[in-house]
Amino acid sequence: IISEGDQYGNRNIGEGKNVIVEFSSPNIAKPFHVGHAFTTILGNSLSNIYSRLGYNVIRFNHLGDYGTQFGKLITAYRLWGDEKAMEENPIDELTRIYVKFHDECKVSPEAEKELEDTARDNFRKLEEGEEEEVALWKRFRDLSLEVFEKTYKRMGIKFDNYNGESFYSSRIPGVVKMLEDKGLLEESEGAKVVKLEDEGLPPCLVVKSDGTTIYASRDLAAVLYRHDEFNFYKNIYVVGLPQQLHFKQVFAVLTT
Repeated sequence: IISEGDQYGNRNIGEGKNVIVEFSSPNIAKPFHVGHAFTTILGNSLSNIYSRLGYNVIRFNHLGDYGTQFGKLITAYRLWGDEKAMEENPIDELTRIYVKFHDECKVSPEAEKELEDTARDNFRKLEEGEEEEVALWKRFRDLSLEVFEKTYKRMGIKFDNYNGESFYSSRIPGVVKMLEDKGLLEESEGAKVVKLEDEGLPPCLVVKSDGTTIYASRDLAAVLYRHDEFNFYKNIYVVGLPQQLHFKQVFAVLTT
């Protein structure tokens, strides 16, 4: 132990093999909480262990930076955003207007319908690459990352890749085509799903009835991209227990 020093315990059993460890993965425009601390510390520990065993470890921070909630956030910012507050404390301000969106939805069914319809339309515009919506979304993302980086720096944690959900959005048509070619994708009330009864799981929603994407479709695209780009030996997900069903569905689709 004395002679090997900080090299004690090192092995080369993983030489030439890529291991992706996905961890932390906070939602942008929302504050960190203790659950993020848990997965961040655990994921970093696993990354260090695999590195010591000789694997080429690639640390992924799969940011929650896409989805219908950003249609809501864009809507809320246009209605109630405070520019000065955004500059001083962006996470607090984005959280405030997001909460206000949901509070306003409770005022009346008519108010809820109007706000939700506007939010869906804004997310559709974001997915279609409309300039104003993309610019707002990018600003929310960049401001959030600045805040997150301060926390990671304090914890001594670095990531190799910040490809969030948004990165995989353009790759989803390829996922849909692959599932259709394999005869796995079915229509269900206007949406597109993969039935998983044989695995004892509910259907995996891939494309919603309004044509927009969802977590599962982006995670499927992420796996395929990572396999093609990194030819990984393992792709480890360090996530909270509430995501258990989601990943069971994603893994079931991949092995069907």
